[in-house]
Amino acid sequence: MLVIPIVAIVLVAALSLASRYRWAWAEPVTRRWDHFLPIARAYVRCSPATFTYLFILLITTWVLRSSTVTIGHQLLWQHSTNLIRLRDDPVSVLVTSAFWLTPRELLLWMALFPLVMAPVEKWLGSLRGIVVFFVGHVGASLVTAAVIAIMISHHWAPQRLKDVIDVGSSYGFWCVAALFTYRLPRPWRWVWVGTILVGALGFIAWRTSFADYGHLIAMLIGLALYPVTRVPAVRLRDGWPIWRPPTLMIDLEIERIEARHRLTGR
Repeated sequence: MLVIPIVAIVLVAALSLASRYRWAWAEPVTRRWDHFLPIARAYVRCSPATFTYLFILLITTWVLRSSTVTIGHQLLWQHSTNLIRLRDDPVSVLVTSAFWLTPRELLLWMALFPLVMAPVEKWLGSLRGIVVFFVGHVGASLVTAAVIAIMISHHWAPQRLKDVIDVGSSYGFWCVAALFTYRLPRPWRWVWVGTILVGALGFIAWRTSFADYGHLIAMLIGLALYPVTRVPAVRLRDGWPIWRPPTLMIDLEIERIEARHRLTGR
């Protein structure tokens, strides 16, 4: 699963070198790249937390893939928000569990983070975006763990649920995705809510694990965070394009790139 991210990184590096050193044989491609580059750089600068987080997930996933099965399982269990780890080290696991995921999930987040989390961060601002993510992640984790504890204490669920592995970004993502609803034009809001609701229910139907009800909880938390979108600083950004950086940011990136070319003589 790590092959695709690595290939993507190598391709971006190659295109950047071809553009910087003006390789003649690559001119048809670099011309398009030169047009795309300032937009992409501005997009990343508008949502630094999202892309930093995605890079960290790439590193931790590489660590898991490089580890033996036993060590990988131990790493995931150590950072899991199961009942045993929440009892022993609650603050630590509630934070670190968001930075570990199984390798097959990485490609999904590489596609969805730039499409959903990045525009939400650009809209809310980095600090608010981070807070919303962790409110969803922590809130859904705690509610899910509390319900599992109650079910086990009443013998409605097996004892083995105390130490299952439960890590990943999905609770936080579902919270952010739900809040994203308020950023979309009205005809599309209901389509989007229906889509993430189907996704949350799909987790439950597909894996039939009670922990997957946490996605539904995270979605409800995200919808309940509507007041965050009414903050004056956020409302000022309502007029910005959803997926395209502001023109001023793109122009600044063009100026940076041209200044670098002047300095290097390329």
